[in-house]
Amino acid sequence: MPAWARKWFFNRENLMRLFLKILVAVLLVSMVGCSRSSKEGDNYQQVSDDDAAMNAAIAKAKSTSNDFVKAFHAQKPGTKGFYVKKPYPTPSGEAEHMWIKVTKESNGLLNGIVANEAEETREVKNGQAVSLNISEISDWKYVDGKKLVGGYTIRFFYDKMTTKEKDEFVKESGFEM
Repeated sequence: MPAWARKWFFNRENLMRLFLKILVAVLLVSMVGCSRSSKEGDNYQQVSDDDAAMNAAIAKAKSTSNDFVKAFHAQKPGTKGFYVKKPYPTPSGEAEHMWIKVTKESNGLLNGIVANEAEETREVKNGQAVSLNISEISDWKYVDGKKLVGGYTIRFFYDKMTTKEKDEFVKESGFEM
């Protein structure tokens, strides 16, 4: 290892920064994908089917999905990152909710690319092109400037964070709640 690399790598401040970045990245991944499956994984959170707050978040996303469609078509300056979340069945009979980057919408039919790694479902893989009906979503989100719009399941997890975790999440995610 070159001397400059040893010096950087063994610098305590740099190691701490690296550790914090990895920790925040793991937290972000675990909050962005949620599963209703019985298995706990490294990059998603288990949520009970009867969790009232999560069910309310999903219901709100479904009832406001037309707001997402309008914003997607408008693509006003400053908006970016248009995603929907869809549940996919798992071998255990549960569902794993996967984020999909939307590339097209026509008459309620969405086309997009799966945007996170699956833990249990074998139905889709990260990077795979998919089509779905807007009625199938469990969440939607986009960023307007620096503000998260939608993202009701993200807000579910955000509300459970400590103040410090919230500050780190906002700093690392690049958007404000």
